[in-house]
Parts: sequence; structure tokens; C-alpha cells
Amino acid sequence: MERARTYAVETYGCQMNVHDSERIAGLLEADGYLPVITGEQADLIVFNTCAVRENADNKLYGNLSFLAPLKKANPDLQIAVGGCLAQKDQGLILQKAPYVDVVFGTHNVGSLPVLLERARIESQAQIEILESLEHFPSTLPARRHSA
Repeated sequence: MERARTYAVETYGCQMNVHDSERIAGLLEADGYLPVITGEQADLIVFNTCAVRENADNKLYGNLSFLAPLKKANPDLQIAVGGCLAQKDQGLILQKAPYVDVVFGTHNVGSLPVLLERARIESQAQIEILESLEHFPSTLPARRHSA
């Protein structure tokens, strides 16, 4: 039996991003992922970004460059970037960090597990950015982290 994949979510920005990160965690756990134990390396790192907060892009790109050697040493490590900075920068993220596996917009949170699986199978980065939704997916699972 294959061991469960682990994840970590890094949240930058506003209160809405905190809520979206809870939805991301809930989706990943519903798909069989487990939260990474502190001090261990996650199999998946998700950056939930903000385009409004000052220096959010510098923080993201700095952290992505820090992950480059880890990704080279462990090609199975998956890196996903979502949120409003991903919505705004889209292809620029892959230009600056071509080792990112998934770029998803604010309206594509629910697609993350499928995008991750597709990136694994196809060994190719996946980008999914919708500008709006017909229906808000309020039924997505969430995992609230206690403070």
C-alpha cells in the first residue's frame, strides 16, 4: 500500500486567503493527503497568494527560488501556486519558476486535486485560471487550523 502524500499550505495576505487555505486543506484531506508533521518535508507545498499586500510577490518568488534545489533533488515534490497573485501573474510564475507544477486562480480552488493529479501523470505544469464563476462552490470541504 502506498503511503499517504503530505501537504503544507503557506498563506499570504488577507482574511479571505486564510479562508481559502482552509478550503484547500479540506480538499486535499478529502483527496487523501495528510498535513505535514512539523520538521518534515511535505510532498506538496501550496502557496496561497495575495496581490494586494505589499511585497507579497517578492515573498512568493523568494520562497519559490528557495524550493528550486529541493525540487531538483526530489522531482516528486509538487509545488502549487494559487490565489489572486497567481490570478494576476499566471504565466509569469512559470517563467520565473518553471519547476512549479500547478498555477490556479481564485475561482479554481476546487480543481486543485485534479490539477495536481494531471501534473503528476503528464509531467507538465498545469495552469487553470477562471475570471469568474457561475456558482460559488460553498460546499467545498474545509479544515480549520486552531490558533
